[in-house]
Amino acid sequence: MTSQIAILIGMIIYSCLMFGVSIFWMRRVKKTTDYLVGGRGLPYWVLTGTIIATCIGTGVIIGGSGLAYRYGWAGSAYAIGIGLGTVLTGFLYAKMRRYKFITLGEEVSSYYEGNRIVVEFANIGVFLSQICWLTVQIMGGTAVLSAVTKLQPEVCTVLSGFIIAMISIPGGLKTVVYTDFLQAIILLVGFGILAQTAIANAGGISGIEASVPREYFSFLGFSSYGAWAVISLILTLILSVVADPGRRQTIFSAYSEKGAKWSMIAAGIIVTIFSGVIGLTGMYAYKLNPHLASPDQCLPWLIMNVMPPWLAAVVVVSVASAVYSSANGTAIAAGTFFIRHIYPLVTGKFVKRPLVAIRRTLAVAFIVSTAIALHGGTIVGFVIKFLPLTMSGLAVIVLFGRFWKRGTWQGALAAMIITPLVSIVIMIIPGQAGFWKNPIIPATVAGTLAHIIVSLITPLPSHSFETIAERLQLERQFIEEEIQ
Repeated sequence: MTSQIAILIGMIIYSCLMFGVSIFWMRRVKKTTDYLVGGRGLPYWVLTGTIIATCIGTGVIIGGSGLAYRYGWAGSAYAIGIGLGTVLTGFLYAKMRRYKFITLGEEVSSYYEGNRIVVEFANIGVFLSQICWLTVQIMGGTAVLSAVTKLQPEVCTVLSGFIIAMISIPGGLKTVVYTDFLQAIILLVGFGILAQTAIANAGGISGIEASVPREYFSFLGFSSYGAWAVISLILTLILSVVADPGRRQTIFSAYSEKGAKWSMIAAGIIVTIFSGVIGLTGMYAYKLNPHLASPDQCLPWLIMNVMPPWLAAVVVVSVASAVYSSANGTAIAAGTFFIRHIYPLVTGKFVKRPLVAIRRTLAVAFIVSTAIALHGGTIVGFVIKFLPLTMSGLAVIVLFGRFWKRGTWQGALAAMIITPLVSIVIMIIPGQAGFWKNPIIPATVAGTLAHIIVSLITPLPSHSFETIAERLQLERQFIEEEIQ
């Protein structure tokens, strides 16, 4: 049996299983809250699995291994940033479960007196960031499918978007968390086998070290990728997780506040440990073939040219599970934001049939993200360019909102305006782009200063967090009470 046939069989079994789980939960969705936040009754063990699977997506698997292929241990920075951000989110924001929010936008609204300007500005940024992340996941699926099927990348991009949509749209968040739990098991087993095989075939970690440039084995690839670039990437990913609506939706869906907290912390620790597997995978591919045209192709090349058929099938299914699980969670968050915030902003009224609307919204979101993925470039490059524009300002106002009661809506608005402007200026000025590598640090510093200065010169907030949260609970009853 060839690798291609073994992989095809594995993918068919995997896709049928995931689609079956999706249809199973679709038939059990009775209320909109079942679709959006899993009925707010999801247990700790399920949440831990879904968070792991969501964290270890395209960026970590394809982007991180590609970065390790070019710069050694720097590739581990991807998973480290996401893992640390997840742990931090668990410690700082599990408390939000008690307010029965359904979106991060509602949390932001409660921080800043429900001010429409700030809230809608933030909501647009969050929605765009989710389209960005969904695009990244489709790009990862493209890399896997193109290596396996040998079809044109454009065809694989369309197929990737279709497969992810088929799994995520029918059953909502319950589909996502239970398929993610299965996918997390597949993922950890598959990459555990891959790491063990790479170490054994290379003659141990020392064998890998002897076959790559010396700077690859510097601390987190500081000598190869640059300390500033590594730190910037980690900070970008930490902030993106802290302000990620998908992580918040997971918290909001937990059975208890305690379960939300410790599922995030446990998952973040596991993802951080997993970073070592990503670094080893990229460097092992470099040892075998240091002349690949694109670093994002190192894992697909390894699968198709080195691994025995059974292992190739296991690893491809593992990669697919990582990509699709991340995409599923991102898609649900994007759809929820649209019906709760974007649709009312555009039309001036709430949608009458939320469940029908969100499924249609997801279909459109997949079409848009697939179109963007056709012109996305490399995965790491796409993330570095887009995330500072959409997430750094949001992260600043979420952190200040949680811990600084003196913060005002005017300060939050200033931060959200300044951070993308600084990012754009740095990216378009050649000298600055070369110096900073990534605009996240100067953009975040500028946004922080803007928030503090403007808040201190504007009037104190007049409404408490709890007051706005109670008002929002009454406002969203139209969503929570809809019966399918």
